[in-house]
Amino acid sequence: MSIPHTRVVDRRLPIAAAPGFDLVARHMLAALAVACVVAGPSLSQELPNRNDASPRNWPRLRGRSGAGIGGNLPLAGSLEEGDWTWTVDLPGSGHASPVVHEGRVYLISADTESATRILSSHTLHDGQLRWRVDREATLDHHHVQNSLSSSSPVVDTAAVYWSWASGERLWVEALDHEGHRLWQVSPGPYVAEHGYAASPAVWEQVLIVPMDQDGPSSVVGLDVRSGRQLWRLPRQTARTSYATPLVLEGESPVAILSSMSHGLTAIDPRDGQVLWERVCFPRRTVSSPISVGNLLVATCGEGGGNNLLVAVRQDQIEDGQPAIAYELDRSVAPYVPTPLATSERLYLWGDRGVVTCVDPASGETRWRGRVGGNFSSSPIAIGSTVLNVSSDGEVVMLADADHFEVVARRSLGEPSRATPAVAGGRVLFRSERKLFAANLARP
Repeated sequence: MSIPHTRVVDRRLPIAAAPGFDLVARHMLAALAVACVVAGPSLSQELPNRNDASPRNWPRLRGRSGAGIGGNLPLAGSLEEGDWTWTVDLPGSGHASPVVHEGRVYLISADTESATRILSSHTLHDGQLRWRVDREATLDHHHVQNSLSSSSPVVDTAAVYWSWASGERLWVEALDHEGHRLWQVSPGPYVAEHGYAASPAVWEQVLIVPMDQDGPSSVVGLDVRSGRQLWRLPRQTARTSYATPLVLEGESPVAILSSMSHGLTAIDPRDGQVLWERVCFPRRTVSSPISVGNLLVATCGEGGGNNLLVAVRQDQIEDGQPAIAYELDRSVAPYVPTPLATSERLYLWGDRGVVTCVDPASGETRWRGRVGGNFSSSPIAIGSTVLNVSSDGEVVMLADADHFEVVARRSLGEPSRATPAVAGGRVLFRSERKLFAANLARP
């Protein structure tokens, strides 16, 4: 039975200046899993807290739970004035976003001439290079807005995990925190017209590797200790997806996948079983899904701006699919940047420099403002501000408020498509070839 949902809404406002269980069993499991995720107290303990002074670690793209929440400390002083706390040259170029674990920064780069992929580790205190590992690879074709190193690493207490595509094959590797290889595997072929850029995610002892591609698609669960395949979920093939899986912690964990062929899919990360699915995306997915209260929010789109945002209800599952709460059309929906939810607002940072603030429960527009530039990075929240970095390398900071206000701007001096990271009282910005650090105010 098709579940009724709201139509696609055109919310134009003036822009401010400036193989598994049978069907019944799966539905019962889906309802139980959703109830645990939505109502279980353990979820609230796992999600990032906006009232925390500053995250201790930033384990994946957009930090814990992929939420992009950087705590309540503002930047120390004005972003527009003064020197950076430190700046370092990277051993290669690329668009991968930094991750942080216990005072150590991990970053992926590539040598654009030899195609060597590079994983480097730096100290959060001063940016000093601790170690680097080089892996030979092929000089594969990629989109002009992509790079040889756009996939971000993910880190836990035992290891840092990274992936790259070379010669139509995907490679995944784990290294300990001193840069020693623990294992390296190839989970299968990988073919994508625009190159590789998806990032893996971790749930306890499982590394979730998305392989929604132009060739035979799947999602694979690997043992983080050995790289051994624990499960493989075959997927229909449409256009390559670049979305990072969203892991929702709870008594019954759930991982959310996003792709054009399957829409939004909830799986059990322990065995890869599908809990529910809602086919809802007519175009490619690049941004990653996020959790907003009882809703899951994700987008699809294309280069011409024909984008769509879909919000589904995690707590309303019928006939194996969640109800759609609302949809937002190309006038506000981003394509590449992932949406950001703060305590009271949902920010949709458009690829072409228009930011829309909406009510997270209803999708009603509160304001729109033009910041200018083009954006591939995703916004994050720090203190009472929301910030993002344009493709030209301009950091733009907005007030987290019910009105449009540009608080500050500052150029990194070269292009950037990486999402900032926040950990240990510092915010990190990555341009193509440099890493910048700025201090957050101390209490």
